Amino acid sequence: MSTSARTAGGGAPSAALSPALALLGILLVAATLRSPLTGVGPLLGDIRADTGLDGGTAGLLNTLPLLAFGIFSLLAPTLGRRLGLDRTLFLAMALLSLGIVLRSMPGVPLLFIGTLIAGITIAVGNVMMPVLVKREFPTRVGPMTGAYSVFMTMTAGLAAGVAVPVANLLPGGWRTSLACVLVFTVPAALVWLHRSRRAPPASAAPGGQSAARTNVWRSPLAWQVTLFNGIQAFNFYILMSWLPSMLHDQGMTAVQAGWMVSMMQVAALLSNIMVSTISTRVRDQKLLGLAVSLLCLAGFAGIAFYPPWIMLWICVAGAGLGGSLLLSLACVSLRSATAQQAISLSGMAQSVGYLIGAAGPVVCGLLRDWSGSWLPALVLIMAMAAVQCWFGYRAGRPLTIGEHAPAPQR
Repeated sequence: MSTSARTAGGGAPSAALSPALALLGILLVAATLRSPLTGVGPLLGDIRADTGLDGGTAGLLNTLPLLAFGIFSLLAPTLGRRLGLDRTLFLAMALLSLGIVLRSMPGVPLLFIGTLIAGITIAVGNVMMPVLVKREFPTRVGPMTGAYSVFMTMTAGLAAGVAVPVANLLPGGWRTSLACVLVFTVPAALVWLHRSRRAPPASAAPGGQSAARTNVWRSPLAWQVTLFNGIQAFNFYILMSWLPSMLHDQGMTAVQAGWMVSMMQVAALLSNIMVSTISTRVRDQKLLGLAVSLLCLAGFAGIAFYPPWIMLWICVAGAGLGGSLLLSLACVSLRSATAQQAISLSGMAQSVGYLIGAAGPVVCGLLRDWSGSWLPALVLIMAMAAVQCWFGYRAGRPLTIGEHAPAPQR
């Protein structure tokens, strides 16, 4: 890989960096971006029983990180420019480990403080990942995006599946279970500590590019990518937060419900692989965006209206959500003409998108407490999936920010 290619991604190159070490660093960061959150949903019943939290307040344990995503994603590009990509990622991984330790300690305030710190640091990782991929593998953005998305989904599903068994097996219960994601965050911090020691001083701007920055906030295409990301996040985090409780209310044990979430993540993982393969082989991603959105809609409708086939509907919903996540990540790079646009669009998509997503778990918990049923929440995510169909189609057009669609021929 050339020096110019590396520099184009957001910081000066590291001469000692090998492709294998770059891939390891990317995968370790990917493992930390969802697993600290997906392990919370299966444990919400135990957490509520131990702390006395009501449904809406318990939902904040999943919403608080999303609010942090929305707010601090706007600051992450500036942090990356000032510290450099390598140092920024080390700082994020180190503070994420601290947040996980704090939320696992006794006391409700520490539970929320640690959760907030985790949300802030994951926000930084979320924004930096497309830029990191673009820097380290500029000619293989699609496959590498697919690789880290698959690994992110796989570790997220593992965290959800083992959350309850680990809480039942180890001393400390749910607190010990929440702390187990340190097995991902500590190695990630060590790898990026090594990288940051070898990294040259940060450049004046990501990519070292002198071209004027594009104002992505004025781009309709950027808004379509952003809202596509926001809607998929809204639906994803509702199910991550409350699907175990929905299934438990239908008669499943907590362990069974946790593994159902893992099964959904396996379906999402397979969809990640398929969508990442297809997305780089087609001229545009319009039909792909429509297809994954329709899968979400079908899966949510099945869960709501035909529970006897619940395993099928969970797999369909998982495939739709996994494909939507992969495509929303890929669109940040595919719809950006330069590395500068990529980091700006990434910050915008993460910020606005996750502010939308943050409303999901709280609204769902309040709807459940108000109605005594999960049906209103399921109808809500069905409606959101229907809207996602349009944004997925528009975000998949073969354009980059600043370009305009050709006028239809008469």
